[in-house]
Amino acid sequence: MQQPEGNNNPLQKVEWLRIVLDEGHAIRNPNAQQTKAICALKAERKWILTGTPIQNSMKDLWSLVNFLQISPFTDKQWWNRAIERPLNEGNDNALKRVQHLMGAIAMRRTKTMKINDKPIVDLPERNVFIEHVQLSEEERSVYEAMQKEGKIIVSRYFTQGTLLHNYGDVLAILMRLRQMCCHPLLVAKAAAVIQETVGHLEPGQAIPDHLREKLISKLLLVLGSGSDEECAICLDGLKEPVITHCAHVFCKRCIDAVIQSEKPHPHCPLCRGNVDTDKLLAPSVEELNQQKDTEQMDISANTWKSSAKVDALINALLKLRREDPSVKSLVVSQFTSLLSLIEIPLGMHGFNFVRLDGTMSLKQRHTAIAQFSNSSFGTPTIMLLSLKAGGVGINLIAASRVFLMDPAWNPATEEQCFDRCHRLGQTRNVTITKFVVDDSVEGRMMDLQDKKRKLMQGAFGKKQTAEEKRTNRIQDIKALMDM
Repeated sequence: MQQPEGNNNPLQKVEWLRIVLDEGHAIRNPNAQQTKAICALKAERKWILTGTPIQNSMKDLWSLVNFLQISPFTDKQWWNRAIERPLNEGNDNALKRVQHLMGAIAMRRTKTMKINDKPIVDLPERNVFIEHVQLSEEERSVYEAMQKEGKIIVSRYFTQGTLLHNYGDVLAILMRLRQMCCHPLLVAKAAAVIQETVGHLEPGQAIPDHLREKLISKLLLVLGSGSDEECAICLDGLKEPVITHCAHVFCKRCIDAVIQSEKPHPHCPLCRGNVDTDKLLAPSVEELNQQKDTEQMDISANTWKSSAKVDALINALLKLRREDPSVKSLVVSQFTSLLSLIEIPLGMHGFNFVRLDGTMSLKQRHTAIAQFSNSSFGTPTIMLLSLKAGGVGINLIAASRVFLMDPAWNPATEEQCFDRCHRLGQTRNVTITKFVVDDSVEGRMMDLQDKKRKLMQGAFGKKQTAEEKRTNRIQDIKALMDM
């Protein structure tokens, strides 16, 4: 819903009895036109349904409270003064205010809740298995060489005390290792990315063309792979990613908030270098489209050669088809380029499949879901799904098997995707298989997931300082690189 000029939307002229806002977290950005249009609707009663009222920060909750028109919390300045600012400072009274507020306005329901010793939602079983994958000798040789090279670079940054100054390069190294665990073809383009330090600009200095190209190339590396890299500020997947002139990638909304709060001398949260709104870079639509076309040409031009992990997936799907041809499966990855590669062996083995990723229009997504949800004979039995696109807002109960090709930084992202098929309406037991390469960065990512789960259990605890965040990030990098 968009808000037309002059507020002449016919929906806003109606005095509604009740408005029910499904997937309410979609209005978490108060500055979005969609949010403004929805909040302008008049109703006697308002309801919100959402599984994630707080995705990134307490700011998300304010938009929902504002829609519900719960006074005095609708006053943004009052909210910041009474809730957000003291909560960020670790004030226990602010935490109690939030708990009292949520207790008064929210009805929380989880799958495990019971009434009279009976579960409120009677769902089939959900089982998660980890399938350990051994790289072939050729793949292991390439992986070890890449890891050795990466360790040398990261060790030099660490010794010089410039690890976070070169965080863009470190992300590129980790991404190459993660992609190598999936398929060697994925690292071909990543290996060509320039890996030299970009340095810092003087205040007020314009960004040279060659520096802009280098920074954009690093950002495109993150975006073009379909990776769900996380923002160092909100610790969630990147949303509207931008890159600073110190080569660090953040959500635009997150870094903008940092710049506003630290004026007149804002600093990068990772390296403490100077940052400026005018020097934040994002790729143009043309650059994104050009990279997408190049990626597709690279994949189609190569003679097909499988990998250990893709072989493990295909063997599992073939076994499943022999046992029960009616079973439908989700094949999930953070890397859209990997999904493109998987299409090749699926076609060779005669699988009928559809695809759903973030590049598709809303109409294309609805068509793919409708085809996949059709239980008639001959309809698709496999959906290739990007982790980010499959996170929220879709119902995929037609599937009862999930194959996760690569672990995510944030375990909650995986859980949201799994819940697309393990939800009300599911009639089969759900089996989830995670493919993890032994003795690799993926295994160490699983350890980090356990660490994040413990952090989420205390999500309302004292907020980490900037220094604690930087220290933890350095320790995470050392752990991922096995240093």
